[in-house]
Amino acid sequence: MNTKMHIKIPFLNVVKQTHFTRSILLLTLLAPQLNGGVFAAETSPEWVYSVRPHDTLIHFGEQHLINPNDWHILQKLNRIKDPYRMPIGSKIRVPLHLVKQGPANAEIVSSVGTAFILKANQTKQLVVVGQQLSPGSELQTADKSKLNIRFADGSIVTMQSNSTLKLDSLSMYSGGGMVDTKLRLQQGKVEVEANPQKMQGNNMQIFTPTAVAAVRGTEFRVSTDEQHIWQETLDGQVALSAAGEEVAVEKGYGSLSENGHAPQPPVMLLPAPDVSSLPVKLATLPVTFTMPAQKDAVAWVGKVYKEAQLNTVLAEAESQTSRLDFGDIDDGQYYLEVRAKDSNGLEGYDATHPFTIRTRLLAPEAVSPRQAEVVRELKPVLSWSAADMAKTYLIEFAKDAEFKDILQTEQVTVNQFIPKDPLQIGQYFWRLASVDGDDVSPYSGVNQFSYKPVPPMPDISQLVAKVEENRVFITTVDPPEGLAYEAMLDNEMNNQINVWQAVGLDGHFDFLLREYGKQTLRLRLVDTDGFAGPEAKTAFDAWPQWRFP
Repeated sequence: MNTKMHIKIPFLNVVKQTHFTRSILLLTLLAPQLNGGVFAAETSPEWVYSVRPHDTLIHFGEQHLINPNDWHILQKLNRIKDPYRMPIGSKIRVPLHLVKQGPANAEIVSSVGTAFILKANQTKQLVVVGQQLSPGSELQTADKSKLNIRFADGSIVTMQSNSTLKLDSLSMYSGGGMVDTKLRLQQGKVEVEANPQKMQGNNMQIFTPTAVAAVRGTEFRVSTDEQHIWQETLDGQVALSAAGEEVAVEKGYGSLSENGHAPQPPVMLLPAPDVSSLPVKLATLPVTFTMPAQKDAVAWVGKVYKEAQLNTVLAEAESQTSRLDFGDIDDGQYYLEVRAKDSNGLEGYDATHPFTIRTRLLAPEAVSPRQAEVVRELKPVLSWSAADMAKTYLIEFAKDAEFKDILQTEQVTVNQFIPKDPLQIGQYFWRLASVDGDDVSPYSGVNQFSYKPVPPMPDISQLVAKVEENRVFITTVDPPEGLAYEAMLDNEMNNQINVWQAVGLDGHFDFLLREYGKQTLRLRLVDTDGFAGPEAKTAFDAWPQWRFP
């Protein structure tokens, strides 16, 4: 069975071995000790410690070693003359079997889709964000799912869809001075951002049925099948070894090992494809993109994601031609991630292209009147936003939300509608559909508004204002049902506006006179929504009684 694995892991050494009749690929990391630019091999796992101010070998032994007296071993191994004096920043090689060790935990930091923890009895338990994972935990993702796991050194392992990963060993050395993580990828794909703080000595190994990858903090991709190893360095430097030979693959380069032979000389990765000419709106299915010609590109690999964070893969495609076909996808906003492949099968840098699918007519969205708004016009203008692909619009205008009592049905070419008859007091309902020839979209949701007329100007033809001492008594016709008076008094003699004001009045009210002289009473009718109509004015004189004989 051919399997292909993409892993972001740094500082890689790849060796192919034969054991009996079974071929096994071994990808392992050797500690980054550089000699003339070549990664040197170690005979056993080691922690490379950087000497800090005031460090001594004796103090180091007490703090970090299982047996504090084993500092003598370090002195001999590192050829340290004076255990009390070590240059700040110098490196000490420390065999891991001498270092204090304890268990470490991992944590689920995000989950998209469906993911489980596999129990020893073969039952499954859904993962929960924030859940702590102990050594031996086994995780599984379903189709179109993604799971992010954070480890003790801050490393993030992302499980892709249909993957199974076991946390074989989670170890912390010397209270966190070094973290060692061993994971077993049973199937599927993982991406790793390892050791983000670049802590020296931290180590992560990922075992697969055919490979072991040890991680130190660079970023690259590895793809494997039974015959090939493809390795592409996106950041940092990778040592790729096979058949006893090694090449250093710098950032922006890739190499191929085929049939167990030595790695080929690194070649420059293809740049990200130019996606500027790709369509941003698709109106037909299947979803296809024709990639522009690119030098040295012989194939393209693409994925369609639901969100800009590129979490949920909806479709994948690979093509030896420039045409990528992703099949049928529902209408919506999506993101294409695409890269080119060269003749060696090495994949280049990614480009991302947002696009929208609109293959089916969508109903327009109502703009005015707003939902549950009260309108005052006898023939209000109903408007809506233009819908993609719509040639005309179908509107139903009714007195009930079930559209059994339809007042008017119209098909219009513009995105507005005016009822043919003046409205009566009450509620109205309307809904919309887009039309393109014989294709009619589903109706929109029900839009509702109410009609109330503007309150009329008050009838003050029978209004009487009577002044007794310093109080004014007003008598007029009672307001129509559902309306009340709002009264405002101006004193023109002293140029005073609104010296008195009240609302909610009937046809009989009185108020205290604050100033003598000519008065102007302004009245308007107000409905229960607080909407006021035009005002009517009347003037009267208010003088003290002692002025008259």
